[in-house]
Amino acid sequence: MRKWMIAGAVVIVLAGGGYLGAQAYSSQRFDSEIDKLVARLDARPGWQVSRDDIDIGWFHSSGRIEARYMASTDADPVLVEVPYEAGHGLLETTLEGEAQVRGSDGETLFGDVLKSEGSLTWNGRFLTRDQKLEAHFTLPGFSQTVSVPASEVPGEVPGEGGAGETTVPRDMQLEFDGLEMDIEQAGDKVTLNGQAPRLRLADDRSDILIENTTLSGTFAGDDQAFQQSVTLAIAAATVTPAGGPSVVSKDLGYTLDAKLDPQQLTLHVQADVGDTRMRDQSMFNGGLELTLDHVDGDGYRALAAALDDNLPRIQSAIDADDDQALESAMAPLRPSMKKLLAGSPRLSLDRLTANSPMLGMKMRGQGELGIDGNGIESWNFDTMGDEAMGRELTRRLDGQLTLEGAPAILLMYLGLPMSSDPLQIKLADGVLEINGQQMPLLP
Repeated sequence: MRKWMIAGAVVIVLAGGGYLGAQAYSSQRFDSEIDKLVARLDARPGWQVSRDDIDIGWFHSSGRIEARYMASTDADPVLVEVPYEAGHGLLETTLEGEAQVRGSDGETLFGDVLKSEGSLTWNGRFLTRDQKLEAHFTLPGFSQTVSVPASEVPGEVPGEGGAGETTVPRDMQLEFDGLEMDIEQAGDKVTLNGQAPRLRLADDRSDILIENTTLSGTFAGDDQAFQQSVTLAIAAATVTPAGGPSVVSKDLGYTLDAKLDPQQLTLHVQADVGDTRMRDQSMFNGGLELTLDHVDGDGYRALAAALDDNLPRIQSAIDADDDQALESAMAPLRPSMKKLLAGSPRLSLDRLTANSPMLGMKMRGQGELGIDGNGIESWNFDTMGDEAMGRELTRRLDGQLTLEGAPAILLMYLGLPMSSDPLQIKLADGVLEINGQQMPLLP
């Protein structure tokens, strides 16, 4: 009997030790992943990210992540505070928290600037064995009146009477019904899915209503090599101008696919507009697909790094409207820009559709535009004037575009007969050719 009691005690001790060990491992793995996340965010240009108020336990952990962002050196910082609570189990860690955004004077985005009922809240779980994080975010809704300042719209001939227009300050009503977002991270892959039921913007000029917006995407990799896809879909968008009929567009969509590998960057964009109606009469539907390829991978990585390093200087020069400062800030980007052009990038119009029963239009199109990058890396931007560079780039462009069912107003503008179908446009060696008629672009 005593031997069995001793054996039972050993089993209990081993089981208890294993349980506590698993608890300790779960807690340690969660804390390690939080450290990695903070380090990745802190490495981004313009961001300062840290973690404090840390309390690490086998069964419970808590802390606060603070992220400070400055768009430029003279811009006011924005502070994002994310306190969290975590409960550790054998196989998973549950967590919850909230987030608040503060300006430089301490005012909160949710509460002071936006009269919302609360701040952004979130909950989720970290699966210890799978090393996967699942989180659900809830952005509160709000109804807000915002002031739109006066602005000047330049006319076609500045300086002449009536050439410009100055809009008066006005109030705009902003109504947002909130946002739900699910995010999953496993290794270097992040998946997101979000829904926003309603957004409305209205003033004395127009009323814009956007309904049932969904956002989804996947991201894998890092800034050296990645693959990502983002899709934005809007079920309906209604624009009602003051005193005019409403224009309703259904099934609006936008998709971006991007891939960066050691050799090149490739982008594919698709945009579509479904049936658009006014007073129950069909006005338009259509879409397009574009592909950008032959973008040198090393050139893109170098350009992205140079932009990260110099973006504050570039933004400051733009804000100050200082052309000399902007040229100086852009100078570090020139070597990577030359490398990009030397790769002979190409933009392809894979699909163009434009249908308008109201105008009797049914247009289809496809084409491509590329640049011959041979020898561009040897150019000296410091001694090459803008005019000479523009001439040389124009001479290196090569492309073609075919439009079937082009609208009559376009043919009239180009001085072509109404029977010109399809419309053929070619560009080579600085000469633009439209249905056989040549137009030299270079003197």
